[in-house]
Amino acid sequence: MTVRWWKLILTALAVLALVATACGNAGNDDEGGAPAPTAAPAPEESDDEPAPAPEESDDEPAPAPEESDDEPAPAPEESDDEPAPAPEAEPEPEEPKEPEHRHTFVPISGVPGVNDDEIKVTSIVTISNNALGTNIGSYNDGIEAYFNFINDTGGIYGRELVLATKRDDQLFQNLPESLAMVEEDDSLAAFVATLLFFGADTLNDAGVPTFGWNIHNEFADRRNIFGNLAPSCIGCIHQLFPYVATQVGATKAGIFGYGNSENSKICAEGTRDSIEHYSAEAGGMTVEFFDTSIEFGLVGGVAPQVSEMKDKGVDIIYTCLDLNGMRTIAQELVKQDYRDQVVMYHPNTYNHEFVAANADLFEGDLVFTQFVPFEAEIDSELQRRFFEYTADLKLEEQTIVGWLNAHLFYDGLLAAGPEFDRASLVDAVRSFDDYSHDGLANPIDFSRQIALPNDNPEADYEYRCINAVKIVSGAFEQWTGEPGKPWLCWEVVREDWHDPEALTFVN
Repeated sequence: MTVRWWKLILTALAVLALVATACGNAGNDDEGGAPAPTAAPAPEESDDEPAPAPEESDDEPAPAPEESDDEPAPAPEESDDEPAPAPEAEPEPEEPKEPEHRHTFVPISGVPGVNDDEIKVTSIVTISNNALGTNIGSYNDGIEAYFNFINDTGGIYGRELVLATKRDDQLFQNLPESLAMVEEDDSLAAFVATLLFFGADTLNDAGVPTFGWNIHNEFADRRNIFGNLAPSCIGCIHQLFPYVATQVGATKAGIFGYGNSENSKICAEGTRDSIEHYSAEAGGMTVEFFDTSIEFGLVGGVAPQVSEMKDKGVDIIYTCLDLNGMRTIAQELVKQDYRDQVVMYHPNTYNHEFVAANADLFEGDLVFTQFVPFEAEIDSELQRRFFEYTADLKLEEQTIVGWLNAHLFYDGLLAAGPEFDRASLVDAVRSFDDYSHDGLANPIDFSRQIALPNDNPEADYEYRCINAVKIVSGAFEQWTGEPGKPWLCWEVVREDWHDPEALTFVN
């Protein structure tokens, strides 16, 4: 029994390797629009005011009008005193323009989870026995926050959105909980944030629209399952790895992957191959250390590996590990008085509480995210609403994943129309071929949820994009892109070394 327990825990690490890959995908180069001008009416109001000003000044002794004629500028300024607050006030962002049919009520019968008042869904989340020690349960918070936003603004089709059933799969019970959802729950759809997605086929084959945290191979090639990001090619050649090194002045790489996770190994190999492929363009960068033999938990430590890296002068470390594994490596770097000579690339450490508690260990490191991080404000109504409706929550990565999944679910309902069911909801989401969650994610083509190929760029997306933050004094600061354009993107069809573009995908 003990052997099986550890095998299952190690399997959990295999799914984490999908998060570790930095082969994010974006569908197009839409740069979004600048904020709509809102100050235009103000000049018209102020232009109407100047006329009375000379009339008032005419009531004074005769010389006054002559003086005012010599100085025309002050008179409008005095008259502008009244309308001035309007231009100075911060304009409220425009409310999203919803289709007229959003509030059309049509009686529906025979559709699971739908009655005259509510549209109910189920979540299946790893809350108990989470081997990572993170708060995956905040996924439910994100779903409910988004549902609150929709319900506060009138619901949809005369009904409220309700997270009616919350199931804890306890790490090993995803299949039984998925079966129970199909057989017992009165729910239209399922929301999944789990470390072991054994129930994927159960939900898919039952025709349940399923929205979830995509760190699993199971999100590819299943018609009824939708992730918060597109399936990734974890072994693809990508310029981002050597590019990062050029930006921090590093030339010698060390790479770690878990030996008991096939995905982690493939991820590490892709990193190595990318660096070697673009070595010349990255200033002669080399891979000085490569290890995919370590096991989850790093029970034996990594002292020999760090000693070897130190001897070889490694100045940047890439891994396909979880955040606890990153801490173990950082602690050993400190022990060997080597921490301040190395920048670490973190694929899974976007956790504010964890980083604050380990501030000294991670100073100056880079953390990559699969969405626009909280620190990078963009001209996105969806982001503004996220901060508004999560103001009382401790924000976690899973909070925004739940929010984005709920947003996709709602948009799918809008596209399906007021006489919806499970099948029409799935068809509607599958029609989205350039979906970016209002700029918060790389655009996704839901018409094809295939694992991206490594040798066929024509079947790939137009861009591969990254988003990253830097750890400074135990907090995160935006590192990629530029103000308003947080994504760094490379054209997939171009195999030559080229600088990334700073983009936004706000609609």
